[in-house]
Amino acid sequence: MAQNKRTRRKVRIAKAAAALTVLVLLLIFILLFRVRKIQVYGNDHHSAEEISAGILDDVFMKNTVYMLWKYRDGKVPSGMPYLESLHVQLKSPLQIDVHVTEKKPVAYFDKGGCVYIDQEGTVIEITDHTYDGIPIVTGVAMEDPLIYQKLPAQSSAQLRTILSLTQLLSYQAVVADEIRFGENMEITVFASNIEIQLGQDEYLEEKIANLAKILPRLDGQSGTLHLEGFTGRNEQVPFTPSDAADESQSGDGDSGSGENAGDDTSGEDGQAAGGEGSGDGQAADGENSADGQAGEDGQADENGGGTVYPMVFNSSGTLVYNVHVENGTVVDEYGNPVPGVTVNENGNVVDAYMNEYDSSTGEWIQP
Repeated sequence: MAQNKRTRRKVRIAKAAAALTVLVLLLIFILLFRVRKIQVYGNDHHSAEEISAGILDDVFMKNTVYMLWKYRDGKVPSGMPYLESLHVQLKSPLQIDVHVTEKKPVAYFDKGGCVYIDQEGTVIEITDHTYDGIPIVTGVAMEDPLIYQKLPAQSSAQLRTILSLTQLLSYQAVVADEIRFGENMEITVFASNIEIQLGQDEYLEEKIANLAKILPRLDGQSGTLHLEGFTGRNEQVPFTPSDAADESQSGDGDSGSGENAGDDTSGEDGQAAGGEGSGDGQAADGENSADGQAGEDGQADENGGGTVYPMVFNSSGTLVYNVHVENGTVVDEYGNPVPGVTVNENGNVVDAYMNEYDSSTGEWIQP
């Protein structure tokens, strides 16, 4: 009987010791693996303090191991809708590294502050700060926006156009300053000093693809590029320089600079000498327009015309695509001479803006 009592007593002592050991280990685990430092990486628009507070959403999150387990699949907490992804790494028992990917703003609106939206049209930030490389959208009617809600644009079609257009601009690496909507939903994009008239929401993919080819050729210039009627079927895309527009409005009928027209004198009625001018007092700048669809560099013309040059500027300010040389004369795809475009002593094509193209490949020779 006494032996049974001693046995039961030993069992109780053993259980108590085991429980004490578990408690001690638990205390060590809690105290040793306690979050003392959080290092955040990948954040641009949201502070490390804001992100740290967002992931420490309950008492258990004070433990580094528990936090590592909870965020093992990279799931973003519901209280942090401005993040695309979140990954936690155990740096030490007292420190975790948090790597985040923020949702990128694609455009913003001025509504008593800068209202930024992501690629899904959700408001991800309302701030007084403007970020470089993000276009402002104007001419859009909306109600008061709410953070992390869909942009309350009165026209859902207009919002779809905005999202489609910003995606195309991003894909083509075109940095726009402003996207403006007119009364009839005409779209105008401003990039640096160039005003790009896109017209209605149609053929946007073709328009932006060609815009990406044209803009580098207009570097350092200012004026209006007309893409409103472009459909991708080899139409011309006129460009009106700002100085030409000013001269046309003044009514003096003078032509643009001889440097751009390829001649120092103008023809009758303000047309550039040596080729077709604008006829309305606009400058005869060579780098002023574009045929709609570029050919492939160095491609042989099927009519035996030799190298095809993807795009050149003529004397009236039109960018003409798919030209080639016939009998020493630069002609378009229909065999018509391109005014203001010549062949130099090296056999290379030189357009009215003095852009030179390699005669063997058709590629533009960059200075």
